[in-house]
Amino acid sequence: MRYQSTCGLAPAQMTELIARAWQVHAGRPAADRYDFTLPFGKATVMVLLIARHNLPQQLAGDLFGIAQATVSRIWRYLLPLIGQVTALDRKHLADALARGTVLIDGTPIPTGNRAATGRTNYVAKHHKQALCVQVAAFRDGTLADVSRPVPGSRHDSRALDEVGWADQIATARAQRDWIAVIADTAYIKHTRLTPRKKPRGQKRRSKPDREHNRHISSLRAPVERTIAVLKQWKILATGYRGRLTELPTLIHMIVNLEFYRQAT
Repeated sequence: MRYQSTCGLAPAQMTELIARAWQVHAGRPAADRYDFTLPFGKATVMVLLIARHNLPQQLAGDLFGIAQATVSRIWRYLLPLIGQVTALDRKHLADALARGTVLIDGTPIPTGNRAATGRTNYVAKHHKQALCVQVAAFRDGTLADVSRPVPGSRHDSRALDEVGWADQIATARAQRDWIAVIADTAYIKHTRLTPRKKPRGQKRRSKPDREHNRHISSLRAPVERTIAVLKQWKILATGYRGRLTELPTLIHMIVNLEFYRQAT
């Protein structure tokens, strides 16, 4: 199977992932193991296929010849397991800050309209309900870290505080003066390397400000590409339909898989 288009991984990476997951699965006590009706490898492919293309579970069941309820049980069993076996490949913001320049931006993970959440998850900018994550990247567009999700109504600056990244940036800057964090105007509180806002009452920015903003925008472009690569996992881009309590586990799995893909 051409796993690059179906699951986002090369065949050798897929084989290694299945072997890691099987080792953890087989090592669990019998009472904690799921009794698979599908071959384990096919079940792993199915979970990644659902995440990569945001397939409805009923459709996935039809493709693999099993019931939707079975797909749901396999999904809930393998989701944290795949995240676990790729955890050693995960990198964190502290590692990125130790290398110097880091680009940061926030992005929403659409969840569809849910009455129970009210306006807590409503993102006014995008006119939709979502959870938001902070994404860190290097200047070459390589993923550096992704934060845990916060309610969509949070401003990016507040989100940076809530996920603990603001403290990490401040600590790194106190230890090393050359630390640079480049972001958009939402993060003015946390870094000086942001576009300059237009002064109140002024019709347009000055020429130096426009040149500065153009330069900052060109420097920030790689983090936008990083987010685009992350959202090739369509379940993060086109609308998550599952339980909101499971979304952090899903994000954790996908981020770990991206680091696994980079490392192998």
